Amino acid sequence: MQPIAPGLALALLLFGVAARCAAQTPDPDCVSTGSRARPACEPTTVVVTTETEVKFTIDLPPPKTAQCAASIEIEYTQRDTLVSVEGTIHHTDCAASHGEHRLTVNLRDQNRELKTLEFVDSWQRDDDQPVKFSVTKPIGDNVDLVSVKARSQLCTCEDPAQESQ
Repeated sequence: MQPIAPGLALALLLFGVAARCAAQTPDPDCVSTGSRARPACEPTTVVVTTETEVKFTIDLPPPKTAQCAASIEIEYTQRDTLVSVEGTIHHTDCAASHGEHRLTVNLRDQNRELKTLEFVDSWQRDDDQPVKFSVTKPIGDNVDLVSVKARSQLCTCEDPAQESQ
């Protein structure tokens, strides 16, 4: 006789339990359909459940980029139908980095209604020095510049492995 594999033995055991459950004869006093004289009854059901605990390890690579917190200083002037913005982006989290900033321009039109324009620009640096920028954006005819606000939307440090290449 050949030995039985453990997985096969478990399958045969479960099959035997299921066969015994299926082979059970119903109770003769139990009527499968109900009537006014007798309530219906259900055959006994046996449920067999097995659980197996599986342990494994997943090695995740370290994140390739790190976030940084940039701050922005700006100066702005209106030049007829344009707004000129000069600014500096600072952060000390990492050297090589890149990101985006949003300029929100508030102005009043000829009807004295307040309007808002938004411009998104990107920046990049390869060292730890502040990034200086100068942009000119169209704001339209017959408007008065009220204010310009700048906000850093994204700042990402470059991958250190890429810096060494």
